Amino acid sequence: MNSPFSYIPHPSVQKAADELRAFVRSHYPEWLPELENGKMMGVLIVRHPDGRVAPLYAYSGQIAGKSDHDGFVPAIFDYLQPDGIFKREEANISDINHQIEALWSSSDMLSAKYDLERARQNMDSSLSETKRLFDEHKEERHRLRNDKNADPGILKKLQAESQFEKAELKRLKQRLQSEVDIAKDRVDDLESQLKSMDSERKSRSAILQRWLFMNFRLPNAEGNIRSVGDIFSAAQRGLPPSGTGECAAPKLLYYALTHNLTPLYIGEFWWGASPKNELRRDGVFYGACQSKCAPILSWMLKGVQVDPPQVFSASDAPLRIVYEDDDIVVVDKPSGLLSVPGVASDDNAQSRLQKLYPNEECILAVHRLDLATSGLLLFAKKLLVFKRLQEAFATRQVKKRYVATLSGIVPQNKGIVDLPLEPDYENRPRQRVAPSGSRAITEYEVIERDYTNNTTKVNFYPHTGRTHQLRVHSAHPQGLNCPILGDELYGTPAEEGLQLRAVELLVDGRHIVI
Repeated sequence: MNSPFSYIPHPSVQKAADELRAFVRSHYPEWLPELENGKMMGVLIVRHPDGRVAPLYAYSGQIAGKSDHDGFVPAIFDYLQPDGIFKREEANISDINHQIEALWSSSDMLSAKYDLERARQNMDSSLSETKRLFDEHKEERHRLRNDKNADPGILKKLQAESQFEKAELKRLKQRLQSEVDIAKDRVDDLESQLKSMDSERKSRSAILQRWLFMNFRLPNAEGNIRSVGDIFSAAQRGLPPSGTGECAAPKLLYYALTHNLTPLYIGEFWWGASPKNELRRDGVFYGACQSKCAPILSWMLKGVQVDPPQVFSASDAPLRIVYEDDDIVVVDKPSGLLSVPGVASDDNAQSRLQKLYPNEECILAVHRLDLATSGLLLFAKKLLVFKRLQEAFATRQVKKRYVATLSGIVPQNKGIVDLPLEPDYENRPRQRVAPSGSRAITEYEVIERDYTNNTTKVNFYPHTGRTHQLRVHSAHPQGLNCPILGDELYGTPAEEGLQLRAVELLVDGRHIVI
């Protein structure tokens, strides 16, 4: 079977996906508004014991509130049955939520908070006014004491008045603080009830989640069974995220493994609009997600002969030196080769160059190119040069040009894409557009449009250097809405790899072009 994480869909999978879309339109037209909002669908080609080859269909989560529609594999563990343990306890937790909301907005809570605020304001104003009055008395006493002709009896009364007012101020503070404390105790009592209910809610939710993931049991092709909780624990992934096991791929594999069917080819494709927090395109196939599916699919596929994830570009090509002087060296990095050392591979452009230049003070990459991106990559031979050039990149003194071929026709001849980017932490190494992300700016101009092949060739001039900036800005609906050809993360993978190449550098007075 092909890897579910990185693949070019087999023709039979693509055909089955087309048939699935036609099936839904003819049998479930009422689903279409929901599907147009976005849904991951799945196809698994299986061989039956009698040798017959046929597709299985699945969708992530639910459609129209159900997980067991005819024509699709059912949920692995249908914990949403109306009379089941999960739904009953979920109702109890929901009831606690309603109680919390009711108490939080109740007249008792509002009245208690109002009384507390009024007591505090009364304390502040009463003390302030009393202190002002007593300060005036103090100034008058000070004036009388300085009178050389003052009657000794008057001075004695002044002393008694001073002591009384000090004691009176203290008594006033105590009385007013007592009123505040009484009001605060009432608020604290109500908030204590809220905290108690919230603690019970969290405790019951955690217990229910543990129950769910311990009863959510998955087989593998070796005949072993393990709970989702144990699978994630063994993979050192902590608690499973909400929704684990409800994606299309696990449902398809579970059905095949529990019905004596041999899995042959698998694929998941997106139907409808892209969600806000991810970049998905209608009809495009995607690898299984890392946060929910990677641990459980790896477990379920034990005993299945799985092809390694497909690599869509080779890193065997040699590094070609494009420019060199006493301070720098610029190479043409092939697609598929890391720029610098990484976890996944020991082979990278920097390590190769360090072997070629063993006598240089250093060989350090001043910037990075994505693994799948080819083209000009700059290295410094001296530490001071490295620091100077890094500063030049950081302050946008370096000009870069990339050439890309996009899937689709870009209508504008030129323009600027300004969309902030941040990591998609649940689906690394993907990036996503988000208001909380770092600002990313890309200038572009169209070189040519190929209407026959529905492609556009463009120059990119990035003003910032965010991870996957050009790839996301190309594919995102608010960007060019045309993914780079061969982009397995944000578009459609291809044998020829990602069609993105860094072709020009203007750096430190040098103009380098390939």
